[in-house]
Amino acid sequence: MAKKRDKKKKLKRVFIILALLIAGLLVGRAAFAGFYFGEEGLFGDRQTDGSADLNNRVSFLLIGTDKRPGESSYNADSIIVASLDPKTKLISLLSIPRDTRVTLSGSKSYYKINAVPMLKGIPELEKQVTGLTGIKLNGYVLTNFAGFKDIIDTLGGITIDVEKDMQHVTGDKEDGYINLKAGVQELDGSKALQYARYRDNTTADIGRTVRQQKVLTTAGKKMLEPATILKLPKLVPQLMKTVETDLSLKDLLTLAGAAKSFDDATIVTQTLPGDAIMLDGLSYWEVNRDKAKEVAGNLLLGQTADDIWDNSVLASLDPEVKTRLAAPAREEAIDIPEIPGVIAPEEGATPVTTIQTEQYAGTVTWSPVDAIFFAGQEYTATITLLPKAGYTLKGVAADFFTAPGASTTRNAAGSGVITAVFPVSPSEPAQPTEPFEPTESTEPTEPATTIGLSKIRGVIPPESEVSPVTTISETEQYTGTITWSPADDPFVEGRDYTATITLVPKEGYTLAGIGENYFTVPGAAAANAAGSGVVTAVFPQEDEDLTGTE
Repeated sequence: MAKKRDKKKKLKRVFIILALLIAGLLVGRAAFAGFYFGEEGLFGDRQTDGSADLNNRVSFLLIGTDKRPGESSYNADSIIVASLDPKTKLISLLSIPRDTRVTLSGSKSYYKINAVPMLKGIPELEKQVTGLTGIKLNGYVLTNFAGFKDIIDTLGGITIDVEKDMQHVTGDKEDGYINLKAGVQELDGSKALQYARYRDNTTADIGRTVRQQKVLTTAGKKMLEPATILKLPKLVPQLMKTVETDLSLKDLLTLAGAAKSFDDATIVTQTLPGDAIMLDGLSYWEVNRDKAKEVAGNLLLGQTADDIWDNSVLASLDPEVKTRLAAPAREEAIDIPEIPGVIAPEEGATPVTTIQTEQYAGTVTWSPVDAIFFAGQEYTATITLLPKAGYTLKGVAADFFTAPGASTTRNAAGSGVITAVFPVSPSEPAQPTEPFEPTESTEPTEPATTIGLSKIRGVIPPESEVSPVTTISETEQYTGTITWSPADDPFVEGRDYTATITLVPKEGYTLAGIGENYFTVPGAAAANAAGSGVVTAVFPQEDEDLTGTE
């Protein structure tokens, strides 16, 4: 009976290793565990004279490819750094977007990191990743799409909430068509691969890394279910056939030995922050090299960065790279109508203030200005979009943009300023109250006075290396806050900036009766809707005299 319990414990440890590593890549990342445990090592207590020191961190590159048997040329579809610290029981998984820009020795051209295996081989890919992250790698694990599908099918599929309808033609001879409907559903190997590979225009490769992490986390949890142990004899041989690795026996023993105490391990995931840029007419994921190493180092300590989109990227570019940031020969009209991240307010949730897509960035200001949303309150979001290189708002139709959950969403033709009105969020039913009866002491309320100060003061025009102001100069009639797009701190030379100013009337004053484009901001072209205290100020000002009157 004791032997049977020991055997089950060993099986569980194998799957812990598999689950921890599969959570780091598009396919069966943990296959090398089967590579080692398979055959004589699977159920035995293998010992060697070179037993690994469990206090030593093991970091390796997880590579998912579309490599077919016998092929020597392939691109990487997924690149992840997996790092395991046996002492702290921490597994860190850092996704490297496959469009990340790199350079290769002997060439003045720029390349996407996913092409490095085809151009220079895996050793060069490892070198590039270490250069980006500062993490020294012990080796790599490589597997393909077929292995991933086999693993998911062996598990009996996984349950995923597909967030939207997904249709896309990949162009591959096999697995060349993605066709999924929105909703919670069971995905077999083929459909799980479709979900993990789907790339839309909204967040491009960054959105895909999030979906991959979702698939892998789900698969990892299912691998730890007791019923999965029964599938081990079939699963391990499949893993062995679909994986390549150069990890040493010492590293494999470190991973295997560490699993003995990893029932309560912590897994942290992160996508390498950056921004989408256009160089020589091609799009890349650009990272701030210094910040990338900082993010990677923090991840090894279990700390993750809040934002994947990094506004410091442009300022960090080398002068030579900046010279190649020339505007594309042709700009395309923005064609992403649904604004991501701006969702219906929910009680207790924190309002989103920035958005990012491959085509535009944006800021969001809310009225009323609450730190968290409250039930029973109607909210209006004013969204200011800034097209990225290669894209333009010219040609965008009136009321083109949408915000999920908004009762109305409005924008003028060719404008990136969107007003989204969200209906009153639900609240607990109010208790009936006694009808109000005025008494002799009740005094009539004085009517509010329409704001009469048109010139908004304190909005300092952007200057290079100066931090933006976030509040206006207070007046006797109103106060106000300022958000900037792009959200640089400090300002960067050579960029246009838009300030979205939200005015709040003081007691006794109202915005009712304010005319369209009533407010002015020195040094900017300002605009506001009639009766609105949300003012958009675009810097630099065109050659016009836009001084206001009071």
